[in-house]
Amino acid sequence: MLTTTISDFRKSLKGYVDSVIENNDQVLINRGRQGAVLVSLDEYNALARTASVLTSRVGADVINAAQKQEFIEVDIDSL
Repeated sequence: MLTTTISDFRKSLKGYVDSVIENNDQVLINRGRQGAVLVSLDEYNALARTASVLTSRVGADVINAAQKQEFIEVDIDSL
C-alpha cells in the first residue's frame, strides 16, 4: 500500500491513479487525523460483492455449511 499526504496526492494525482489501475496498488491518503484509501474500480467491486455475500442470509448459510463440511487429507504422492 502506498501512503501519501493530501498535498502530495493533489500534486501527483495522475501517477497515483495510474498506479492503482495498472499495478492494483492501494493508496492511503493521510489528512490530519483522518484519511482515505484509493482503490481500483475492480477492487472496489470485489469488496462490495464480498460484503454483500457476507451480509446476506443465503451467503451466511453457504459459509456456515462449508465450515461444517469434513475434509479428507490426501497424500498427493498416492494419486
